[in-house]
Amino acid sequence: MARKAEEIYQALANQLNDLIPEQWEKVLLYVEDWDDSSTAYFFYYPAEGTGPVLSHDIPERFDMDSDDFEMKEYELGETGLTLQRVFREDGQTPWTSFTFILEKSGRFKVDYGYEDLSEVDPGEQREAWKAKYGK
Repeated sequence: MARKAEEIYQALANQLNDLIPEQWEKVLLYVEDWDDSSTAYFFYYPAEGTGPVLSHDIPERFDMDSDDFEMKEYELGETGLTLQRVFREDGQTPWTSFTFILEKSGRFKVDYGYEDLSEVDPGEQREAWKAKYGK
């Protein structure tokens, strides 16, 4: 599992770097997967020290094609979900969410969540996540 997971982490890092159209210091990616629902989004801290930027704001902020960006963001989420399949194949307890924290140096940290998200409002969950990780 370790090798497969490392490959997925590397793919996530590459996709995040491709999605962010400016220099950045740190990126935090959230992926959620439970029942028949999944979501993925991220925010990053620009290198010039301005406040964090939520992924959903990137197309407007940088005058990008929003459909193209959304497709790439969807692919990012799908890459994250492959990690869930690796967990299942390895007989590990499936997570319901994970946070991938990537520093510009390439160092990263991963936090897995196992809470039942079926009754949680997605907007409230996003706000709780942002509060926990410092936005």
